[in-house]
Parts: sequence; C-alpha cells; structure tokens
Amino acid sequence: MRLSASGRSWRQWVGPGAFGPAPSRCSTAHPLRLFRRSGRLAHHTGVGRRNTRRMPVLLPVMRIGIIGAGHIGGSLTRRLTALGHEVQVANSRAPETLTELAEETGATPVWARDAAKDADLVILSIPQKNVPDLEPGIFASRKDGAPIIETNNYYPQQRDGLIAAIEDGQTESAWVSEQIGQPVVKVFNGIFWKFLLERGKSAGEEGRIALPIAGDDAAAKVIVSDLVDELGFDPVDGGTIAESWRQQPGTPVYGQHGSADETRAALEEASPERTADWKAA
Repeated sequence: MRLSASGRSWRQWVGPGAFGPAPSRCSTAHPLRLFRRSGRLAHHTGVGRRNTRRMPVLLPVMRIGIIGAGHIGGSLTRRLTALGHEVQVANSRAPETLTELAEETGATPVWARDAAKDADLVILSIPQKNVPDLEPGIFASRKDGAPIIETNNYYPQQRDGLIAAIEDGQTESAWVSEQIGQPVVKVFNGIFWKFLLERGKSAGEEGRIALPIAGDDAAAKVIVSDLVDELGFDPVDGGTIAESWRQQPGTPVYGQHGSADETRAALEEASPERTADWKAA
C-alpha cells in the first residue's frame, strides 16, 4: 500500500453501504471495499450551514491488468498507479524484466498469462503483429464484464508487415477482437505517449485533449470513458468497432490531440480508405 507525503494511505477500507451499495463484484465473503482519495473535489453542505465546503471524493480502486509495457503500456502503468489503482503489468518476457518499472510505480510484474487475473479492466498494448501469439484464453480470468481496451495500431511498412484481412478492409480493432476471441474497446491509439503521461488536465480546463472511444458494448464504454476522464482527457464517442476506422492511423483524428469538438469533427471527416503511408508496400 502506497503512502502519501503525510504518511497516510490514500486508499481506505470502507464498510459496505458507507458510500452507496457495494458493486456486484464484491463477494459476501470479503465485504469490504477498497477506496482511494481522488484528486476531484465535491461540494458538501452541512445541515444548518450556509456555506459549502469542498470535500475529497473517494473512488473505488480498480484492479487493472496491462499486457504490454512499451510507450503506451508503460505510460498507463505510471498514470494508473499514481491514481491509486492496483496494476499488474506484463510484457513478452519474464516478470523480472519489469523490476525497474515495478519499483518506480508500485505495479506488480506478472507473466502475460496472469495479467488479466481478477481484473476489473484489461489493457492490451502490444505490436499488432504479435496479437496472434498471445496465449489462448489469456483474458478468461478477468472479472465478468471487465472491458478489454486495445490501444494497437497497424503499421504495415514500419513494423507489422502485411495483415491481409486489414488490408482488405477489416478494421484493426475488429481484427484484434477476432484474434483474441473477445470484444474490445479502442482508445489511446492516437495519442503521443508523452502527452498521455504528462498532459492530463482537470475537466473544463483549457487545452484538455479529447480521446475517441470505439466499442460495441455500451456498459464497457461507460467504464472506459470514466477512466479516460480520470486520466485527464475528454472522452468522445467514436462509434462502434465497425466504425473504428475513423481513428486509425492516417485519419484526421490520429495524432490530432484536439478538443472534444475538434475530435468529433475529425471523426466525421475521416475516410475508410487507407492512405498510401499506411498500406503494405
């Protein structure tokens, strides 16, 4: 458990019902919920008082599994642990190769096959060409209903080589979903990793970057949108996975780092045709 500068933990064990009903994932055998102090503040008015005072908001801790510890996966590991979430992170090698990242962040290094275990949310952030190499059933141990975020991009000339189904028009996210046998939510694929690490801002703050989110499961998109907001970015609905071509490499929104309105406009301007730079040579 990580401590604040004052020596007090920013995570708090709270009995059931103290902040509303416990979620369905909390078992009766273990009825306590783990909460963390958010950077957000809520207005509270005491009984019989004229003035309001701002109270810290307590948010539940999520267990998040991250497969991939490169620029995006590593940045998300750093950001999500800093927010108080429990992160178990894996790469394509042994957990010992992530010792430095684990010591820096407090994340738990694991084998890739164990990253999704009991997770409330899983993030897949690996090269597109490596997706078929994932162990079958690697996501089966996550909690029921836990979304799978995929941050991948298809770079045929730069890294991945030819993937025929994508070249023939299948969206990159639909291809990933087909390979792993699970529905996915697409986000974080078009943001520069340093911006993900350093440019999160409070809601309403000028210059807040918006990120498009594509997916077919409305409930999963709500969970992911809340996480994007907590990280300091405006979530924008990017439509279904069939429409996720709107945020693939070569589209106006890819690498744009614009506002919510600019992001929506860029999604509308997109064409499903892959540009020459993003086709196999």
